[in-house]
Amino acid sequence: MRLCLRGRTYETATATASPLWFRYGLLEFLNLGGSYVDTFLNGGLYKYAVVHSARITLKAVNVGSEPIILACAPLPYSWVIGSPTLAEILDQPSCVRTTIGSSSGVDKGLVVNSASAKRVLGKDYQLAKYQMDITQATTTTPISTSEPVWVVAVSSFNALTAVSFRMEVEIDWNVEFYNLDSF
Repeated sequence: MRLCLRGRTYETATATASPLWFRYGLLEFLNLGGSYVDTFLNGGLYKYAVVHSARITLKAVNVGSEPIILACAPLPYSWVIGSPTLAEILDQPSCVRTTIGSSSGVDKGLVVNSASAKRVLGKDYQLAKYQMDITQATTTTPISTSEPVWVVAVSSFNALTAVSFRMEVEIDWNVEFYNLDSF
């Protein structure tokens, strides 16, 4: 059975150093799949699920006095560990970004990015590595550290000015549940 599931979370941060990095599931839910995941995988209906594509929508409000940059790209989960710079994410071909003015001006921004499993993995058959059961669907750690995830960066222009923002993160996954569990 194929469905589109939506997950939502909120981030609020104030930091003196930027960029701030966030990671969200692209090929897995990383515990953001919502109650339907529990119903389908834990309720005895299906044993496994795979994500065929995903779309992320970031709605941010800058509450600081300086403009900020909001950027998003599908990158490996472990990419953030190497202390990347803002320029490195902005240089990614699939990066989508926007500039959000200070809280006294145009202080809201929207970024929407989408990717298919085939695009981020190179081949459709690679998706079999990322099948989820209920345990994997509710964990915050991916199956592999090289697995593609949504990497989101929030930064001031010079990475030295403090940033303060609120952000709504909405992810739509096109999911296939399979291996019907018999009662």
